[in-house]
Amino acid sequence: MTDLHDPRIEQALNSFINDHPEIDTREQAIAAILVNWFTSHGYLPHDQEGIRPENLDASNDD
Repeated sequence: MTDLHDPRIEQALNSFINDHPEIDTREQAIAAILVNWFTSHGYLPHDQEGIRPENLDASNDD
């Protein structure tokens, strides 16, 4: 992947990689950042199991 042309972004990306030892490459870091952003902004579903709202009723209450 090429330089993102902003030293602040490059610095932040390097800091992110240093803070996440499970991430080995720049591409993995960018993918992780995008997944986080897309999930937190509603573009990707959260990795949670659950009951869809339309399937909820009194029998589902705990």
